[in-house]
Amino acid sequence: MRASDASNEIPQYVVEHAPLIHLYSKEEFWPCDIAEHLQHTRPYTNYTLIDSPSQRPNLTNLNDWNQFGRYTYLQSDDDVEERPEWLGGKSNIPSSPELGELRYLQSDAAPSHSGASRRRHGGRSDAPAVLIVVEKGDGIVDAFWFFFYSYNLGNKVLNVRFGNHVGDWEHTLVRFKHGKPHAVFFSEHFFGEAYSWDAVEKIGKRVSLMSSARIRIPVASTNTSPLQPVGYSAEGTHAMYAVPGVHRYILPWGLLSDVTDRGPLWDPLLNSHTYTYDTKTDLLRSSNLTSEAPVEWFYYIGKWGDKAYPQKDPRQYKFAGQYHYVNGPSGPRFKNLRRQKVCQGRGDCELQHWRGTQLWPRIWRGSGDDKDFDI
Repeated sequence: MRASDASNEIPQYVVEHAPLIHLYSKEEFWPCDIAEHLQHTRPYTNYTLIDSPSQRPNLTNLNDWNQFGRYTYLQSDDDVEERPEWLGGKSNIPSSPELGELRYLQSDAAPSHSGASRRRHGGRSDAPAVLIVVEKGDGIVDAFWFFFYSYNLGNKVLNVRFGNHVGDWEHTLVRFKHGKPHAVFFSEHFFGEAYSWDAVEKIGKRVSLMSSARIRIPVASTNTSPLQPVGYSAEGTHAMYAVPGVHRYILPWGLLSDVTDRGPLWDPLLNSHTYTYDTKTDLLRSSNLTSEAPVEWFYYIGKWGDKAYPQKDPRQYKFAGQYHYVNGPSGPRFKNLRRQKVCQGRGDCELQHWRGTQLWPRIWRGSGDDKDFDI
């Protein structure tokens, strides 16, 4: 499944326009390494442990468990209510970039509390992000940036929390037309929002990147225009937004809110598994940037967390049709990588040409389980 020809090359413009993500300042559940996640979970069919080889699933054999079907779940070895250390990913909080590791041309600085501008440099996380580049034809190239968390802490409505689940995949999509950035999509729960390139916040430009533990990328351009789009990850749910603040949704029985702010700034490019993907042949290739990145895990068809606990489980309850714990999510292969419109869903996809404070609550369209799309 690995190749070394032009079909696995990441275009330079994808590197130059790699996103930066503000994680929430008081987050409890930080980015996690998918390889480490597998060290703390075992495959189950529904609630029955699979008699598997002595070796645990890992990134190079995870697809071996496909023989047990799509109702396979990577169930935590620990009671997640006890908050084991691996679940929180605290060791993966992005660090400040080291001197000499990267250099920026800064043309979009954020104001400090004093009103003066301050430089913003993204830091490296020990949890690798996943970049999947897909050519769509007619000059369209989609760069999907996936972010994994071992736990999703659901929202509260009327002081009742629902929607917790083990394993959490979120993504940002940067779409290019003929080598130029055109739009950015931010995944939010079961849907998301798309913005024109001019509308999104951007930070300066990386002009050199030496190397990190996983990736070596030359960046030769000296264009000083701000070229790195900025996203915001919500507290607990990790839903992605274009702006910091409170993001409200209307439910039949109350209001739900996500919160984002300018917490630690994560530069996913500094540590990523990078790939190209052919949607026609369903072929994933490790890219020229990380040629040894494993590909087998991508083809796993089961869920990346526990099956929703049964009603008799003391950790589970149901409120207004919503469960405290829901199923873990499917992986990136099931996130509509072949989409024609920039949005994840198949409904209307309106490209927004401005960003700002939310004036009206959105309508909540989730129903408690992860949304999958056909391959």
